[in-house]
Amino acid sequence: MNTPDKERNTVTKRDLATRVRLAIKPDVKLHQAQVADVISHTLDAIRDALVNGNTVELRNFGVFKIEVRKERVGRNPKDPSVDIRIPERKVVKFRSGKEMKNQLEAAASTDT
Repeated sequence: MNTPDKERNTVTKRDLATRVRLAIKPDVKLHQAQVADVISHTLDAIRDALVNGNTVELRNFGVFKIEVRKERVGRNPKDPSVDIRIPERKVVKFRSGKEMKNQLEAAASTDT
């Protein structure tokens, strides 16, 4: 049976809320639902900023920005002789911050 590696598991918004709630100081009285609401509002704000053409920079984490992927010609794998025009479109790009890059490199070096 194929079991996913521990590192390949998906972290959901609910998982994030649980982790954040556990990381909050005990004297701060927030319920998990409130933390989940803050996370949702944060993600909504990031999305809205990107939709409005802004770049979102989170220091030591990374940068989200919108880039335009140029129009190109694709091929149908079932019929490679037919060209398919793939129109220009906007995509979200993420560039990790310095601190995250360092942590990812450190994690990769311990895996080998």
